[in-house]
Amino acid sequence: MPHSTRNLDVPAARLPHARLLVVDDDQLIRELHARVLIVAGYEVETAEDGVDALERLADEPFDLVVTDNYMPRLSGSNIALTLRSAGSRIPVVMVSGSLATTPLPAGVAREVFAALRKPARSAEVVSAVALALSSSAQAGGHRSIRRLQYLEA
Repeated sequence: MPHSTRNLDVPAARLPHARLLVVDDDQLIRELHARVLIVAGYEVETAEDGVDALERLADEPFDLVVTDNYMPRLSGSNIALTLRSAGSRIPVVMVSGSLATTPLPAGVAREVFAALRKPARSAEVVSAVALALSSSAQAGGHRSIRRLQYLEA
């Protein structure tokens, strides 16, 4: 069940095309989310932790980030806060097992479009991504990122 009040039921026909970055230190989860999102019609790249993700985000254009929270070197919370501090409005969808016992701090929760508890169903992830992209497009998209400074959550 999603840890969000947003309705995550979106028909597959409404999925917008987008380039996504999936970030998780667990290779199996990272590959599972990537495959599910590729099958849904998205272009997907992966990163194994927050530092790798921010390096990719600084060098390449992405429309959305799907990330775990607790990872070595830099957390998903840090990714979200760093993006916002750089002026980016790239939507962030958090998928984390820690959400079952520890809610995101309010400052981080405000910067995350949806927070899903692991193990999230594939349909929940795809729906959260589609809704986040739709909301981002309605809000005017996002700015590209030039230089990122890591922020602590």
